[in-house]
Amino acid sequence: MAITAQDIADEFDISVRTVYRDIQDLITTGVPISGEAGVGYILDKSYYLPPMSLDMDELEALMLGAAMVSSWTDGAMGASAKSLILKIKNVLSAEDREAFSGTALFAPPSRAKLPWTIDFSFLRHAVRQKHKLALDYADEEGRATLRVVRPLSLVFIGPVWMMLAWCEMRKDFRHFRLDRMRRATPTGDVFIDTPETSLKCYLDRMNYCDGLKD
Repeated sequence: MAITAQDIADEFDISVRTVYRDIQDLITTGVPISGEAGVGYILDKSYYLPPMSLDMDELEALMLGAAMVSSWTDGAMGASAKSLILKIKNVLSAEDREAFSGTALFAPPSRAKLPWTIDFSFLRHAVRQKHKLALDYADEEGRATLRVVRPLSLVFIGPVWMMLAWCEMRKDFRHFRLDRMRRATPTGDVFIDTPETSLKCYLDRMNYCDGLKD
């Protein structure tokens, strides 16, 4: 039975456009998926992924990363990090599970973390689903400014979280600190990346740009 792109999007809380793109990427790499946009997709039942093998250094990196996510993001991301670690533990051998459980790497909460009132997971979803945002923001001097932005990514430069976005007022990329955001609301519009406004364009520019401020 074919599964529609909309069903996949609903299951994983992503856009249909993202499903189309990812399915095409999988087909390009040789995954035997048949079907087409608007009809549905079927995966060959004989296809399987080879078992994932991680060494102890890689497992420790995952454990430390999950601990940092729990301490430096929000409750939703922290819960996802804990769920990820549990799933990894469940597929390890008894010997590896014992070693993994004894990993002595921690990232406890820090007073250096700058508090914010904005919903971190809301911003994550806006980035993923390409929702334009109306941003009520305070600059370095505390002056209020209103922007319409295209959120492209969330960036952590400890202890500060920032949202990289294309600012429609400035017609350029800008970093907006989460602790200076007063309110962020969806405009109802979905944006489409262009060669001049995409995350890839920003990363290419970073080769010769020291950084962007607002």
